[in-house]
Amino acid sequence: MGTKDSCRNELRTAIRHLGDHCLYSASKWAAELLVGIEQDPTKFTPSHARFQRGSSSIRRRFRTGDITSTPTVGASYVSTPVLEEDNEAVDSDFYLLAKSYFDCREYRRAAHVLRDQTGKKAVFLRCYALYLVCSNS
Repeated sequence: MGTKDSCRNELRTAIRHLGDHCLYSASKWAAELLVGIEQDPTKFTPSHARFQRGSSSIRRRFRTGDITSTPTVGASYVSTPVLEEDNEAVDSDFYLLAKSYFDCREYRRAAHVLRDQTGKKAVFLRCYALYLVCSNS
């Protein structure tokens, strides 16, 4: 495990602990630091390009090769593509950042961070943040 990876893991733990203790500004600071750490080029994919310098914000909605199917027990089945996982490391970093913004009642910022996310928790948090923005206006 590299130095950046260990820093990321410590920051993820710190964000959760700070949020649990209602230290929302400190949690937000740690989440911004986490997202600001440059990604390892070997793990870098176009779907995680949004916060990298000089990168495009276009994201892939479906991963190639990810197919969910039922087991073959003498029955035919249809394979369907699956949206990106919720627990993917970089996407969960964006979720942690958005959650810390949400806890600080910065709903627009939370929705903005999650604008290209496809995970169930991320989509729900974005929709709820936008709802709160509209209802508070």
